[in-house]
Amino acid sequence: MQLWNTDKNYNKWRFSRNPAHNDLTSYSLLRDSTLSAAFHYLISLTGYFLIGCFFPVLYLQGMWLRKKVMRLLPPQDPPEGLCPGHKQGLKIIGLGESTMAGVGIPKHSETLTGLTASRLNAMTDRSIEWKILAENGLTIEQLNELIKNQDHLDAEIIMVAIGGNDVFKLTSLWKWEKQLKHCLFLLQTKSRDPLIIFSHVPPVGHFPAIQNPLRLAFGFWRYLLQSSLNRVIQSNLEVHLLDEDFPTIREYFLEDGIHPAPLAYRLWAEALARQSIKLLEKHKQSST
Repeated sequence: MQLWNTDKNYNKWRFSRNPAHNDLTSYSLLRDSTLSAAFHYLISLTGYFLIGCFFPVLYLQGMWLRKKVMRLLPPQDPPEGLCPGHKQGLKIIGLGESTMAGVGIPKHSETLTGLTASRLNAMTDRSIEWKILAENGLTIEQLNELIKNQDHLDAEIIMVAIGGNDVFKLTSLWKWEKQLKHCLFLLQTKSRDPLIIFSHVPPVGHFPAIQNPLRLAFGFWRYLLQSSLNRVIQSNLEVHLLDEDFPTIREYFLEDGIHPAPLAYRLWAEALARQSIKLLEKHKQSST
């Protein structure tokens, strides 16, 4: 049974070796991207209008949800570790919000970054040094501030999980896209040619704790932010989107109905590890 959805449209463009073809392809992609962005901006404005019409109901439901949802804490042990191996070492960093921080998980080694490191170690026999830079409640703008405060991101693989709180706060599409581009700039200037992989925006519209009509509003906003993330990553050949999306069955969530359960993290880490190995191998072949 396939637990994760795969959309091959997220694959990167393959440019022709003929420069004329590249010019035509670039023009076509730019035109399509501009039309797509304009279409989604129009949809977002319509969404703001509709959400504004139902704001009193959504606000009351949101207040009730904040009181109802169980408060879970992130692990208290050091957010870093080492998985020893016999081959060349590899450093990875996990950046993001509560899903990367591991809210509701007892140890950092059992969070997304720790589990991905463990799987990479098992698959390659390389020593994996891992570190987590994440906080509960971060938006993309706050994540950028966290990255700015780092002197250097010393890693060959940088994994990013962000967007859930931007859905909750209804971050405007233009602000989200601007901050995403700034995030990519920061990641590429604070590090040395790392493999950067973004996970999908969390499926807030499918969180068990959230009911209609708030579920519809958040689901719609998640769709807008995810579409924007797709466009930004497709315009940057140095950044990748995880092929698999987050599973939405109840068993993949913790008791709060918001955060991923250990089973979800294991599947997520497996997908990240496999795609990382594939991309590292592809990069190695292209550089030789």
